[in-house]
Amino acid sequence: MGFFAWVGSLIDQFLSWLGEVVRYFIEALVYALQKIWETFVVGVLIAAFGAGATLYVIFYAGAVLGETIMEIWDPRYTNSKPSEVFTLKQAPQDSPLPEYRSEAKVLELENWS
Repeated sequence: MGFFAWVGSLIDQFLSWLGEVVRYFIEALVYALQKIWETFVVGVLIAAFGAGATLYVIFYAGAVLGETIMEIWDPRYTNSKPSEVFTLKQAPQDSPLPEYRSEAKVLELENWS
């Protein structure tokens, strides 16, 4: 299944959270994520959390224009395993995402591996 299995659900969660007005941003963000998902992100997540786990993810704007931070963790091990943090440098520059981590909405990743 991999990337494409859960990307539809992720887009729906984003649209529910941010609204239809930001569809272009969401599509561009998913495109940037698609470039690194199979070659980099999946391997890191499997090594950190194992395959098949349901993970949580938050997205928020980085400190630099066009930078989006993606933080992923396993809710079963919140206190014993750190989250994995990825910086998407080719994300859209007109980000509607919150600037502060504490304001990000928690989304769920299922069937991601």
